[in-house]
Amino acid sequence: MHLSNFNFPRWAALVIFLALILGFGVLAAPSKSLAQNGPAAQDAGQATTAPSSPSLPNPAVELPEGDGKAIATEYCQDCHKLTNLVKARKASDDWRDSVQTMLDRGARLPQDKVDPLIQYLAKNFGPKTDAPPAATTPADSPAATATQPPKPVELPEGDGKAIATEYCQTCHKLTNLTKAHKDRDDWHDTVQLMMDRGASLPQEKVDMLVEYLAKNFGPKTAAPPSGTASPEASPAASSPSSH
Repeated sequence: MHLSNFNFPRWAALVIFLALILGFGVLAAPSKSLAQNGPAAQDAGQATTAPSSPSLPNPAVELPEGDGKAIATEYCQDCHKLTNLVKARKASDDWRDSVQTMLDRGARLPQDKVDPLIQYLAKNFGPKTDAPPAATTPADSPAATATQPPKPVELPEGDGKAIATEYCQTCHKLTNLTKAHKDRDDWHDTVQLMMDRGASLPQEKVDMLVEYLAKNFGPKTAAPPSGTASPEASPAASSPSSH
């Protein structure tokens, strides 16, 4: 009885001592893990929250001043950027073709604003002219002649010449006529297509215009191969003379 009372406190003290050692170990483990992982987590947080440098927006295109500036700004950028105008270099006729193409595709440009817009575009974004070199070429040299603007197209004389000149070049250049070679039916279809697209050609002038175009700009006829004589040019076969 006395011996058991003497050993019990020593054994209990040993158990308490071991428990304290285990407790300190458990408490130290998270602290060590936190100490090890803390800088990495902090670095990751900084990397995540670091603000990225915002990309600067492209500066807005400022068109030159002029009567058509408001028209171009309002209507042209419905379908594309204004840089398309600034980078393009076209003659007045080419700008007219481009505007007409946009109208054919559904542009909402009013008809009464077409001409002011074309004049504005041709004035501010016309063909680039190269600066003359230090040694200026004479005016009558071939180089100077090559840079001169092309001469206006002169249509053949005929009953429909005035009609073609007045109505056809409202939408495109007259070279579109002179370069085309179509028969009467194809010309009739072409004229009808232009009228469907809004051409102001009166109906009573359609047949006269079609006849004029078919007569002067019909299909090309292939030239006879060289060495082939026409029937008129070939000598008539001589009949044997009777003696």
